[in-house]
Formats: sequence, C-alpha cells, structure tokens
Amino acid sequence: MKVEQANPSATGRVIIKNTIFNLIGQVLPIIAAVLGVPILIKYLGVEKFGILSLLWMVMWYSTMLDLGLGRSTTKFIAEALANSKFDQIPKILLTSAFAQVLIGTVVGLIFFALTPFVVERLLKITPEIIPETKISFYIISASVPLILISATFQGMLEAYQRFDLVNAVLVPVKIGVLVLSIVGALLNFKLYGIVILLIAMRVFMTFTLFFLDIKICPEVKKVFDLDFKILQTLLSFGGWVTVINIVNPILVYIDRFLIGAILSVSVLAYYTAPFEILQRLWIIPASLNMTLFPAFSSLSGGEQSEKLGSIFSKAVKLTFVVLFPIVFMLSFFSFEILKIWLGFDFAVKSSDVFKVIALGIFASSIAGFPTILLQGVGRPELPAKLYLVELVVYIPFVSFFIYKFGIIGAGIGWLIRQVIEMVLLYWMVFKIGAVTVKNFFSGDVLNLILLSIVLVSFLFVSDTLNIWLKFFIAIFSIALFSFIIWFKTLNHREREEIKLLVRLKIK
Repeated sequence: MKVEQANPSATGRVIIKNTIFNLIGQVLPIIAAVLGVPILIKYLGVEKFGILSLLWMVMWYSTMLDLGLGRSTTKFIAEALANSKFDQIPKILLTSAFAQVLIGTVVGLIFFALTPFVVERLLKITPEIIPETKISFYIISASVPLILISATFQGMLEAYQRFDLVNAVLVPVKIGVLVLSIVGALLNFKLYGIVILLIAMRVFMTFTLFFLDIKICPEVKKVFDLDFKILQTLLSFGGWVTVINIVNPILVYIDRFLIGAILSVSVLAYYTAPFEILQRLWIIPASLNMTLFPAFSSLSGGEQSEKLGSIFSKAVKLTFVVLFPIVFMLSFFSFEILKIWLGFDFAVKSSDVFKVIALGIFASSIAGFPTILLQGVGRPELPAKLYLVELVVYIPFVSFFIYKFGIIGAGIGWLIRQVIEMVLLYWMVFKIGAVTVKNFFSGDVLNLILLSIVLVSFLFVSDTLNIWLKFFIAIFSIALFSFIIWFKTLNHREREEIKLLVRLKIK
C-alpha cells in the first residue's frame, strides 16, 4: 500500500466504527481483570500481588512521562495526511521515536536511582521479598525506553485512524498482562520472573506496532532522517499535553487524601466506593475522544473548520444522548444499588454522594470534547493552563467544603469544579473560533440541556419515594427523554448512526 492511498477521511461512519473498536478494547480488559485478579491473589498472595500491582502502575505511569510525544505524533502525522505532505510522515515518526529513546533512557535512570529508596524505605515490604522487588524495579527501569517508543508507533496508527489495528494489538497485551502474571504465579516465579514475561510481551507489542506502521506507510523503512525542527514542534506541543497528563490525575484523586486528612480515613470508603463504580462510565467518552483527536487534527490541518465544528457538535450531542440516561438511572436508584452491593448503612451514608459524583462524571465527560478539540487544533496550552489554575484554587476550595459539610461537601466541591471547568473549556473553543456559538447552541441542543436539568431535579427527592413510584417515574422520565431526543433532537442521519452504535454493526 502506498502512503498516498492511506489518507483517511474523518467521516461519521469511520468515527462510529473506531469508537466501537475503542469501547470493546477498554471493556474486555476490565472483564478479564474481574475474572483474573482473584486467581492471581490466590496463587501469588496478598503482599506479592500488592507489589505486582505497583509494578503494573509504574509501567503504566512511565508512558505518561514521554513529554506528550505519543499524542504529538498522532497530531502532526494526521495533519501531514490532511495536507498531503506524505514525505513528512517518516520524519515525524522516526524523530519522535528517537526522542522517546532519549527520554526513556533519562526516565529509566531516574527510576533506577530511586529504586533502593522506594523499596527499602518508602514501601513496607517483608524483608524476604525485598531483593526480588528491587530486581523487578531495576528491570522495569531498563525497559522504559521500549515502553515509550511503543507510544510513538501506536500514535501513527491512530493518525491513520486504524483503531482496528491498535486494539487488535493492545487488547491481547492488556489481557496478556494478567494472563502472564497468573502463569508466573502458577509456576512459582519470583516477581522479577513475572516482570520479565511482561517485558517480553512489550517487546513483541512494540515490534508488531512498528511492523503495522511499515505496512500502512512503507516509506518509513526507506527514510531514516531525523529533523530537529520537527522535534522542537513535537516537544512544544507535547509539553502542554504532559502538563495535562500529570495535573489531571491529581485533580481527580486529591479529594481522597483531603478527606482522610480533614475528616478520617474511616469515612473515606463512603466516598471512594461510589466513585469506583461511576468512574467506569468514563470509558464511553474516552472511546470516542481517542477517535476524535486524529480526526480533529486532520480537519484542522486541512482547514475544514465547518466539518470540524459539525463533528464536534455531533459528538457532544450523541454522548449526551447515550450517557445521560445511564447517569440518571444509576443516580435515581443509587440507594437501592448501594444497599444491595454494600448494605443499608452504606446506602444511607453514600446515596447523596453517589448522585453528586455521577453528575460530576457526566459533566467531566462532556468537558472532554473541548479539551480534545483544543489539542487537535494546536492549542494544548489553553486546557493545560486552566488545569494549573484549578490545581491552585481547587485544593483550598474543596478542603473548605469537606471541613464544613463532610464527604458530601467533597462531592459537591468536585461537581462544582467539573461544571466550571466544562463551561470555561467550551468558552475557549468558542473564543478561538474553532466552533461557533450559533452552530453549537441550536434549538435541539438547548432542548436537550433544558430537559436534562428538569430530570436532574428529580434525583435529590428520589430516596424519599416509594420504590414502585420511583420505578414509574424513572421509566416515564427515560421514555420522555428518549421520545424527545429521537423525534425532536436527532436528524435522520444521526438516528442511523445511533442504530449503528447500538447494534455494534461494523461494515
């Protein structure tokens, strides 16, 4: 295949198909973890499993220290494809890969140097397993360049919108982490033996991704040209992406530490348990955002602002349509869900927290689209600066709410931050002209927002209602929502795309 023949188009059908691939790619590993983790704990033991989970986390977190080069690769190759600058693609890929090796070497050396302190002083580990734990960390330190370079090779496939290939590689790898860990445990391997199995799998994954890159762009194997101007561009963009990657997890999880410090660790479970359930909803917008980023980059590079705005508005609308009924039903029956899962006492103390967190998850899901759009059009500094400001303001803000109102205060503070962040991100999108206010806030979108506000008002009286009355109200509300959405909000083409998504029909 010649690279000129592989210029993907950001059509609605392509986006829907890629979203389905990404959704499946995130759901299958979760199912595998639910089934496999108990087996792993049984044969590995609680302490070693805890250490292994830390090793998994280090391997995952190291990918976030690539200075955003994986996402930069996707963006600039997508732009090159849109502008038919095919000669730039091998340069972008190889320059990014070269930089990843250098960055990975530095990060690996830092990990290597910190290992004795982390293992011997920071972690409370049984003395007998300290040696194998240190060796495991050392092996991961040596493998960091390999871990980072795979992000660049994956980024190229995403730029070509070949999420079928991405997930065909990543899903077996994600499941393979668990399977190989279980195999190592069954064979009574030391922790470093399991890590070696996992690194061997990463080697296979990296070479497979590179092989697929060559398949879709054969020129890659013919051109070995590093361009330091391209490197500067990649790092300039990727640096802001790294800020987001580092700050966002802090904003998401800092409230847990504040609850433990201001209130008590004993009440933390009443906050974290609902969060652990509800955060799984993020896989829905995340699956779509992964697809939209190269599409937005391509359309921005091709200066197709009208089409970009149309896809953006449609993505927000369809996510709203799919996600809101789920959030509404989970929130409406939060007391019953918690009672069945964790007991009556837990339901009494966590039901309102559940509702507030659910609304926050929904707001953050909708806020993800302007973040991706701003990155796609080359303005990653805007959301990054917003996150930095939030980090400074949010900690004292939510601390006050926790001190005054307890765990429900933490949830309310988190929800307020999500709503304000969402509003500001959309304002940024409108301000730079990537999407016009007039086109986005059409009558159907306003109807959607107003209807949702009315339905949300029912949530905080739901726990006082009889179960049969709750059931009737819930069914009536969802039926009304579905009727108005289907016949008053969506056009014919959007209805067909919804059918495609629901049926998981991939042509």
